Amino acid sequence: MAGPLESPGGGGPPAKPSPPKQPSVVLLADAKITVQASIPIVFEALVNPEQLGVWWAQDVEVEAEESGRYEGTTSEGRVEGTITAIDGPGRLSYTWPIAREGGPIETSVAYELTPKGPATFVRLLHRSPQPVAGDWNDLWRRALESLKAFLEGDAPISE
Repeated sequence: MAGPLESPGGGGPPAKPSPPKQPSVVLLADAKITVQASIPIVFEALVNPEQLGVWWAQDVEVEAEESGRYEGTTSEGRVEGTITAIDGPGRLSYTWPIAREGGPIETSVAYELTPKGPATFVRLLHRSPQPVAGDWNDLWRRALESLKAFLEGDAPISE
């Protein structure tokens, strides 16, 4: 008869129990900015294809509903995401598959909007199941600066 260490299915508990395996999550970016505009105006800039086309990407296509498309061509390439949560005007999350050898990595982007007086505090979290090369914080800081400039009319937007 096999002992407990020789047969995973019988004979008793393992010598050292291991905790259940949790899915790993890597935080690629945690970018924040305060925009001098109300939450509904900021949210509209995140879901309106014409506005996204000014400050974020070209060839934007958005279906502003859960499971809807969230797509645009940025300097990093084409983003072909799917909206996973839309709780407007306060939260928007979508997938961002990042191409790599061996198949894309399914990352997620989440915008969280909170009032800060008459302004809006915008926090963007970009998560991945594994590390992805690149300076994602810098990429999202630039995107949020572009959003701020678009909404506040401070400067022309350039991509």
